[in-house]
Amino acid sequence: MTSFNSVMQTEKLAAIALVIIIAGALSVYLGVTYGEDIFKNLFGEEEEVETIEVGDCVDVHYIGRYASNNTVFDSSYMDVENKTGGTPLQIFVTMNETQLPPEGYETYYSDIIEGLMDGLIGLKEGDTKTVDPIPPEKAYGNYTKLAIGDTFNTTQIALELNQTMEVTNLTNESINLKWINVEDYDNFTMPQQILLEDLTDVYYTLYEPLPPYYIFENASEIINITNDTVVIKTNPTKSENLSDEITTIITEDEIGIIFPDATTAVWNDTTITITGSPEVGKNYFLDFSSEGFDVNITIIIENVTDDHINTSISYLYEGEVQEGYQLFNRTIALNRTISISRVYDVPLMYGEYIFEEDLNKEGYSLNALSGETLLFDVEIVKIYKTSQTES
Repeated sequence: MTSFNSVMQTEKLAAIALVIIIAGALSVYLGVTYGEDIFKNLFGEEEEVETIEVGDCVDVHYIGRYASNNTVFDSSYMDVENKTGGTPLQIFVTMNETQLPPEGYETYYSDIIEGLMDGLIGLKEGDTKTVDPIPPEKAYGNYTKLAIGDTFNTTQIALELNQTMEVTNLTNESINLKWINVEDYDNFTMPQQILLEDLTDVYYTLYEPLPPYYIFENASEIINITNDTVVIKTNPTKSENLSDEITTIITEDEIGIIFPDATTAVWNDTTITITGSPEVGKNYFLDFSSEGFDVNITIIIENVTDDHINTSISYLYEGEVQEGYQLFNRTIALNRTISISRVYDVPLMYGEYIFEEDLNKEGYSLNALSGETLLFDVEIVKIYKTSQTES
């Protein structure tokens, strides 16, 4: 006869088996019918951790090193050895150099190298990783570092005038250049602006305007060359219809204006004299773009005397019409000759901005990291899922 305890044990095993069968069937049903997410939540499994995608913003601590010798060239940490202190770098993860970060997210740099950007994709908050190797093509370019004695062509000193420059000295602070092959020039058109000789304390512009010799195309020639300067003489080619648009003339103590249909030029061996004779009451219009803004100026001729042209000027600024008056000299005399420098001492911070594009065309760069294979130790501090933000 079967004992009472044996019956109870058999029934207990049967009950356990039934629970297992039901749980198994339920899991299959829920997995098929409602999907894997409900199954995970029902049994307490964690949701998938978010990773960095293109379009996200991330805060990243980093240490940048030369791959060749592991030397640190930059870091966001204050204490690199212990990886403490400092401020994480804010990066907008994008492969489009012109794309701006989402509104409200400030980025310290807009030109994060491609290799570092690639290495961040797929990482999670708290992850650490060494992104390497990053070849020059995905870092700061496969260029040769510019050195003393190198030469390159540029139109960025005397704007639009192609000049061959030789590097005479190069330090961590500045680059010294000399205009060479000057004797090879035939007639050319004078530039409108030229690089300032002293760039150590500039605020608004790196360039200064030259007298408007450029209205006479291919009419200037180099007549004297010294070690430091060249003397250029302009031979006017027309006396009327000097310009197709309003052009200002600025000298040390005078300001004049060239009107498309009402300005003439006469000259002798040393001087070019420009005289404006606009009709009283006539309107002239000057349109140009400045720092992303379209500027539309109306100049009205109010009065003309032997010495001056009195004008009223109006323009639109921040949605409101601004008005004022401007007195111009009617006649301005320009020397036919002008001396410009052959030597330039340019702070390196400006040198990279001014010459980098021209240097790259000829295989050079001022960037100390150009031509280098790099590696970055990164720590993901925070991810902002801006890739999922609705536009």
